[in-house]
Amino acid sequence: MASGSSYTVSGGTTMVGVVAGDVIDDADFNNARTNVNTLMGTAADVTLGTYTASSTKGWGQGGAGVNAASAGGLVYADNATGGFKRLQDDVQAMCAFLGVSVRSGVGSDVADGGTISATTWTNLMLNIQDCWNDRFGPASDTGSTADSSTFTSTWNTSLTAETTFTFANENACRAYFNGGGKVGFTSTRAGGSSTTQNTNWTDTLSALGNYQLKHDTSYAASGTNSNIGFYELSTSYQTLWTKFGSGSYASNFFRVEGKANSTTNPTVITMRTTWSDPHAEGAGALGPDGQASTGDEGFGNDYIDGTITLNGNTFTPDASGSGFSFTAPTVSVGTISGT
Repeated sequence: MASGSSYTVSGGTTMVGVVAGDVIDDADFNNARTNVNTLMGTAADVTLGTYTASSTKGWGQGGAGVNAASAGGLVYADNATGGFKRLQDDVQAMCAFLGVSVRSGVGSDVADGGTISATTWTNLMLNIQDCWNDRFGPASDTGSTADSSTFTSTWNTSLTAETTFTFANENACRAYFNGGGKVGFTSTRAGGSSTTQNTNWTDTLSALGNYQLKHDTSYAASGTNSNIGFYELSTSYQTLWTKFGSGSYASNFFRVEGKANSTTNPTVITMRTTWSDPHAEGAGALGPDGQASTGDEGFGNDYIDGTITLNGNTFTPDASGSGFSFTAPTVSVGTISGT
């Protein structure tokens, strides 16, 4: 049995480093293999509601195809059972996907008749630990605007739209987020009248930037985060992000809410976006120039016009160099409506 240091992974199997002179046991191969298969295999069947990192894993990828070694058997260079090269291939692919540096010896495939050094054995385990700890962070992702909706009428109260992100099945949904995939929005306002109200909405949406729902939280350039991610969604709407206006328009806000179609078999994420203009609700509010007592304070004057656009976006993990494949959801941005 290996006698080196123990390498733990939260929610996985502890591995033990190899020291020169150790007699290799089947567990020294199989513990590493188990962790690789857990990372690359079917996404863990986690019920949505409360995110726990240790229970959340699985990218839904195939791997090189290596079975467990057996007690008293051989660890081969390349064999369906106990094939060390196949284990190396999987670790190399994981490192490429995550942008993790391949440790010494791990990147040089063993061949028949070769020697696997204690350093290579141990570095393989360390690379598995590296990948496990960074499993939600792909080296890069590809952003895409999958669908859009626009609103061109004048409004002064609020607008809403519902957008769906639909996955092929629950495993594809979980694997997408486990691999660092994200879904979300950008929204803009352009054209229309040259009023301070319009300008503030333009600036507010620009400052928000790209809203993204991640596996455990949300992200945008500015605003208030509710710290709810995909794994904390329920079947009822929860507020995910709010971005307020500024100055005289500090009560105006853009809000994102989200829910899943099921907490046990999630395949559809629905998000509701709201553009709210409480600043304009009632006579006496500051008018388009943002100044009191200048004759433009009436309810009908403090409007927003031009074009409001909502883009439904996906951010799919890149698999370049790894052979991995993640499928983005189908996106349908609903009609923006309101007054």
